[in-house]
Amino acid sequence: MSIYRKLLIAAATMVLSSYVFAADDAATTTTTSTETQTTEAAAPVEAQPAATTTTESSSSTTTTVDKVDLNKASVKDLMKLKGLNSAKAKAIVTYRKKHGDFKSVNDLKSVKGFKKMHEDKMKEVQDQLMVD
Repeated sequence: MSIYRKLLIAAATMVLSSYVFAADDAATTTTTSTETQTTEAAAPVEAQPAATTTTESSSSTTTTVDKVDLNKASVKDLMKLKGLNSAKAKAIVTYRKKHGDFKSVNDLKSVKGFKKMHEDKMKEVQDQLMVD
């Protein structure tokens, strides 16, 4: 059985390495063409850091979900937020039905499951929520 195992490992290694080397060749080709473009147009490259900063701020906006209204959001809406799972989303909706609308985002600390939540995670969740 060890001979078959060695053959299987050798075959798998060859298959995987061929994909890795193919990817390296493609990356090298892309890098070479990018370097050629960079040397041809030096002025736009210098202006690029400002654009990169703008892109980073806009990409962070796209990764985070727009603020969700805590008093109107459904369980599905709340589950889309980073740091909230289905149990916590259901707890928010249940609390809202039982006690009425939230006065502020800080009222989340009264909801079951949020009392023991670490401050950093709580801040991250609160940053994604709002109360109208």
